[in-house]
Amino acid sequence: MASNPNYVKKQLTVDTVSWTAIIAPIDCMGVAIKNSALVDLRIRTDSSDATTQDTIPAGSLETIVAPRHGSGVQDAGSGARFLAGDTIAYLQAASGTGPALLTFVR
Repeated sequence: MASNPNYVKKQLTVDTVSWTAIIAPIDCMGVAIKNSALVDLRIRTDSSDATTQDTIPAGSLETIVAPRHGSGVQDAGSGARFLAGDTIAYLQAASGTGPALLTFVR
């Protein structure tokens, strides 16, 4: 039996070569990225722009939490900050490969 569709976990494998997209599987307000790897992960909001890069240290957690809102805010008033199918950010391992555990909350 599947869990509540308002709370979704995904595991994402990342490597040192490509920027792997984090794509929202549901409309959501909260996203957490747990670095389960033994190496640092790089995160960018634009895969081709190094000025958007930050680091998620090994064993650390990055969270993005935004409250619901009314209509008239850049996403057609859905109430969610990220819509299903939206690319939220991109990840890359600093060395080797490793998993990132993603949590999405509607």
